[in-house]
Parts: sequence; structure tokens; C-alpha cells
Amino acid sequence: MSKTLGNVVDPIDTIQEFGTDALRFTLALGTAGQDLNLSTERLSSNKAFTNKLWNAGKFVLQNLPNQDDASAWETVLAYKFDREESLVQLPLPECWVVSKLHLLIDMATASYDKFFFGDIGRETYDFFWGDFADWYIEASKARLYSSKGDSVASVAQAVLLYVFENILKLLHPFMPFVTEELWQALPQRKEALMVSPWPQTSLPRHANSIKKFENLQALIRAVRNARAEYSVDPGKRISASIVASEEVIQYVSKEKEVLALLSRLDVHNVRFTNIPPEQSVHLVSGEGLEAYLPLTDMIDISAEVERLSKRLSKMQTEYDGLRARLSSPKFVEKAPDDVVRGVQEKAAEAEEKIILTKNRLALLRSTILVTE
Repeated sequence: MSKTLGNVVDPIDTIQEFGTDALRFTLALGTAGQDLNLSTERLSSNKAFTNKLWNAGKFVLQNLPNQDDASAWETVLAYKFDREESLVQLPLPECWVVSKLHLLIDMATASYDKFFFGDIGRETYDFFWGDFADWYIEASKARLYSSKGDSVASVAQAVLLYVFENILKLLHPFMPFVTEELWQALPQRKEALMVSPWPQTSLPRHANSIKKFENLQALIRAVRNARAEYSVDPGKRISASIVASEEVIQYVSKEKEVLALLSRLDVHNVRFTNIPPEQSVHLVSGEGLEAYLPLTDMIDISAEVERLSKRLSKMQTEYDGLRARLSSPKFVEKAPDDVVRGVQEKAAEAEEKIILTKNRLALLRSTILVTE
């Protein structure tokens, strides 16, 4: 920044627009020894992060037991996460998020000792937004809103509270105002966040549970992608058949409600089997875990055949035009090399799309024949 150039950023104006915590966090994310481009895009992004943190706090608070319910609080506080035997007894999503938190605490503590503030900020940002908010909070709803009662909800309440309060501790040096406000709002607080103990390091983590949940995440992403590809209505619940080895089915089937909730599947029509069904969209998520989604659940097959036929005709016309250009000696000899390469790449891409579309059409037409 330079007064001569007139590009000085007034911190007071910036705070009024984006907030003190967002400004502090943005500055701290810079790499030591390098200049930081203090752009409004960075500030806006970190203001959104502050809002996300606040909204996550509201969700946690709204789903904790009533402060007057001593029995419920006794159950929640009975969960301990500092012993390996207690950690491995948790359900898979809970064991995964607590294990990831413990890894983050060790990394953040070591980085704070070395003054690597940018590393801490980025890792904590990714864990909070990517793991906790996008995945665990959503997965916890399968427990919190379960018809099985408070016994199922209590483990989610305990983990939500434990993980969120540790996130606040890790972020407090960066964002002291919003974290202190959220901490004070949490029940059972005996002291301010500023003077509370730093999280304990070298806590247990279960690598196998992390791997298993990542496998489940891959399956959920595959189903979501298939729904988007076939333009399935977001509110529509579809059935699915999950095919895997007995070992994989054993832990995936225990999280049937989580899988159904995050993939928008019909929980009553999620089946686990070793035999793949016919006339379905086949999804491979890795680690020997596959899913089959019935086409009739997702789309109007006749309408989709008509749509894809028109699309295939258009793609074929475009492909023929590209091939005609490449077959012309005048074009190949006179056009610049980069232009010829560009047309070749477009032709190869168009050919791949035509093959995929033909395969999908063949599957849809075979489904119509079987139905008839």
C-alpha cells in the first residue's frame, strides 16, 4: 500500500464492511515473508466463513438438550473422547470427525509453536467447512431427527458440542470476537474462551474409521453426481442397491440412514446385496463399493430416449463437420499447428461424448424392451 499511489486500505472502513474477525483472518492467512493481496474477494470469502461459523453455532445450540434437562446433559457429558477404547465405540461418522479433529489439533498446535499461522488458518478452514459443516452436521441430522429417540441423538449432541468447542479454541487467536460470543452462548461454560485451556494434544485417532468414512463419502458423491447427470428432482427419493464385499457392507449398512439422507435415497428401498440388479445405472465409488440406481426411479425413460436421440443427432453433425475439416488437405497444410491441434482435440472430445450417449441410449432402450 502506498499513499502516493492512493491505494491505502482504511482498516476502519474495512472492519465496518467485512467485520474485524474477517479482516484478522484474511491477514493471518498470508504466507510469512510474502506480500498479501488484500482483495475484497478474500475479505468477502472470510466474511462468509464467519457467517458459516455463526450459523453452525446456531445449529449446535438448537440441537443440544434443554439446560434444565439434567438427565439428558448427564448422558451427553458422559461421552469421553480422550481414550481410544471410547473412540472406537462411536458410530462411523462420529469416530471419523473426532479422529480428524484430533489430527487437526496436533497440526495446529505444532504450527502455532512455529508461527505458521497461514497453515493453521487454511487447515482449520478446510476442516470446519469441508468436514464438519458440509459432512458431519448433515450426517448428524440422521441421529438428531431419528424416530428412535434421545438415545440415538445423544451421541450426535456430544460430538457436535465437543468438535465445535475445539474449533472455537483453534480459531480464537484469529477470530476472537465471534468465537468468544459463540463460546459464551454454549451451555456449561465456566470461564471465558480466552482463558480456557488449550486443546489437549496426542489424542487418539482411528485411521481405519477415517478410511471407511471416506469410502462412504465417495459412494454418496457418486449417487449425487448420477442424480445431477440424470436431472433427478432434488426432492425425489430413489431406491438403490449397494453391492460390496461382506466387510464393506457390514459398516456401510450400519449407516443406512446417513447414506439415504445425504444421497436423497428412499431409506426403505436401500438394499445391500452381492448380486447386481439389471436395468440400473451402475456407479463405482472405489474400494470394491458399487451402487445400482433403477432408471425407472430417476427419469421418464421414453422422454429421455427422445431427448438423447436429438442430442446425439446434433453431436454427430458437429463431429462430422470437425472430421470434414481435418480431412481437408488445404486446412491441415495451411492452418497454424495450434489451430489444427485444437480441432483434433474437439473432434476427439466429440467422439467420446457420442460413444457415451450411444451407450446410454442402448441402456435406456433395453430398459423399455424389458418393461414392455
